[in-house]
Amino acid sequence: MTGTQSTEAPAVRRTLVMHGADAADTARRMLPKLAEDCFVPAGLDALRTAVGEGLAQVVLVSGVDEQAAIAGGVPALAAITADMDGGPALAAEVEASGTPRRAYELWEAAGRLGPCGRELCRRTAGELERLAAEAAGSAESPVAAQVVLVDAKGERMVGMFGRMAR
Repeated sequence: MTGTQSTEAPAVRRTLVMHGADAADTARRMLPKLAEDCFVPAGLDALRTAVGEGLAQVVLVSGVDEQAAIAGGVPALAAITADMDGGPALAAEVEASGTPRRAYELWEAAGRLGPCGRELCRRTAGELERLAAEAAGSAESPVAAQVVLVDAKGERMVGMFGRMAR
C-alpha cells in the first residue's frame, strides 16, 4: 500500500444542523464546535439523505414558519393553542390567522408563547423522528431530534425540545 492510500472509512456526519432562513448564524453560535458541513438550510431531503449516511442526531434551529411546515401548518398551531390551555377564543384566532408568523404574534400577545412554542418544538421533533424512521425503513427512529424555536429575527431562542441520543 502506498502512503497516499488509506484503509480508514470516510468520517460519518453524526449530527445534522438544519436552520431556518434567518437562523443560520444563530445555529452556528449555538453549536460552535461542529464542522461547517454539518449546517444546512432546513429541508426534509437533507434529513433523508443524512439518515441514509448514518446520522445519529438532527438539530433544527428555526422560526415558526419552518416548524409549522413540518408540524402541519396553521391547523397544527391552532391545535397546539387548544392543547396548551390557550382557550377556544385564542385557538380560533390562531386557526383564522392564515400564517404561522401571525399565530406566533397571537401567542406572544396572549402570554402563551412559552408553552405553545415548546409544544411546537416537541411536535416538530416528533415529526422529524417519524420522517427519519420512514427514511430508514424502520419502526423506530435511528435519529434523536432537537428543535429550537427562535424569534422572527432568528436571534433569540424562544422554545426548545429534544433528545440527546437514541
